[in-house]
Amino acid sequence: MTSPENTKPKQRVYYFDNLRIYLTVLVIFHHAALAFGGMGDWGVKDPAVDDISPIFLLFFNAINQTYFMSAFFLLAGYFTPPAFERKGSILLLKDRLIRLGIPLAIYTTVIVNVTNYMLTVYHKGASYGIRNLEFVYNPGHLWFLQALLIFALIYVIFRVLADRSPQKGAIKIYRDTFPPDVALWISIGVLAVLTFSVRVVFPIGVWFAYIQPGHFVHYAFSFYGGVLAYRGDWFHRLPKIQARRWGIMSLIIIPFFFVMLILGGVLENEEVVEKFLGGFHLHAFVYSVWETFLFIGIIVFLLYFFRERLNRSGKIAKSMAVNVYTAYIIHQTILYALDIIMIPVNIPTILKFFVVGLLGVTASFLISIPIRRLPYAQRVLG
Repeated sequence: MTSPENTKPKQRVYYFDNLRIYLTVLVIFHHAALAFGGMGDWGVKDPAVDDISPIFLLFFNAINQTYFMSAFFLLAGYFTPPAFERKGSILLLKDRLIRLGIPLAIYTTVIVNVTNYMLTVYHKGASYGIRNLEFVYNPGHLWFLQALLIFALIYVIFRVLADRSPQKGAIKIYRDTFPPDVALWISIGVLAVLTFSVRVVFPIGVWFAYIQPGHFVHYAFSFYGGVLAYRGDWFHRLPKIQARRWGIMSLIIIPFFFVMLILGGVLENEEVVEKFLGGFHLHAFVYSVWETFLFIGIIVFLLYFFRERLNRSGKIAKSMAVNVYTAYIIHQTILYALDIIMIPVNIPTILKFFVVGLLGVTASFLISIPIRRLPYAQRVLG
């Protein structure tokens, strides 16, 4: 039976594109924060000139990390089953190799060398000779594409085996209805424990095979949750009252970030922060619970908010939508250039962050336009 919220006439779906735009802009601002005090590795560091900016940027990045990359994986998983049904296993894998593999190859041979040239000149004031060219596989910030290739391959293998099974049929979990709150609470509990367990061995910030295992429980759950969401038409059936409830709970939980830090003893010893990142510590477990709750709560609310409030598109939004993928690929190099330019500028750190973020977003999307006009580029970049 169709819920009352789904009896209105069908609208053209723009909110997926708008959600991708929002997430890409957030990624660019997230990385912009790393230069000015946000926690994480970044090639250019500009120490803050005040005590407030690092706290704000740490908080900003911590909230982002709870959900923004997971939301990308969720959308990628959502659109994988219809792609499989249109193309079949071989054509789907070929398409993914073109769309994901070619950008990885270009990054590890061209983009990484342009980036390293800037960083070498900035840090050492030296020229970048041909002997310093890097031609080794290191996906950098495009680890996301590497993970998508792996997830897509696993999905195709599963579908091929399932279709050959005598008990052929799609997995039916909450078909035609969004999962109830009890299912979401159970998911939070299981994912928090799994995330904590992985971080005992691989704390946040530790890389293995060019991925951070400490975040991968959420990413894998999101991708395959997206597959199930397509099967059950979850995104279009998410009820208002449930979405608002999780949005309100998320707003209440977000400030507990500071409660965790204070009760954890960060004010007495800043090195305690390391205990939140992983290892067999109560700090790490509490942080995993906080992060997992927001992962579920924020994404549930955003799906409804974009569906109901941002399901429209204008000229600028349409242009940004088709350039999202390219902007994601090139934004790191653009941000490094902007960081280097802005370091000598004597303005407050927080203002510098916003300037670099806004310029980074603008430049990434504008430069994407001519790149997509290159021969064969649209076959790869969409």
